[in-house]
Amino acid sequence: MSYLIRLSSDIGELRIWVATVILTRPINDEIVSRIKSMVSECPNSLITIVPANKVLSPWHMIYPAYLSLRDSLRGFSRFRDPGLGALTYMVGTTQLKRGLSIMNPVGNAQLSIIIMGVNDCVRELVSKVVDVLRDSIEDLVIGVGCHKAYDGLFKSIDDFMTALISRYISEFT
Repeated sequence: MSYLIRLSSDIGELRIWVATVILTRPINDEIVSRIKSMVSECPNSLITIVPANKVLSPWHMIYPAYLSLRDSLRGFSRFRDPGLGALTYMVGTTQLKRGLSIMNPVGNAQLSIIIMGVNDCVRELVSKVVDVLRDSIEDLVIGVGCHKAYDGLFKSIDDFMTALISRYISEFT
């Protein structure tokens, strides 16, 4: 459970944990609140939980989380909780209300979670989050998108690129 990705960045060495959890019952507000409150124990970190079927790839979570954490550390963030900033970046909006309406994890049993920070306490934070969810976890997969149910036209980025190039090939040549 402690597979941390370490990436060097302009704000320091990032410690990242990205996972998809399958729960036996949908998550509720109380569990989300307990998990979100843990971030105060690890300064300069964030936790974002979203429905797994809304996440396209690990980078759909990692890059927005990095942008939000960077904004927070530099003092530019509009949000006290960088996890909420990451949520708005994931949705591509500046409106928190819109982000929450699309990416609200409450009522979902398949969740993608990212925990990111620049301190060593991220490993402990991951353990605490898993402990909170332990009673209802049916499966935990490191990475995101493993159990997603994408219902769009394209089944992969390759399908999308092929369609894009074949449809607009004259513009690329």
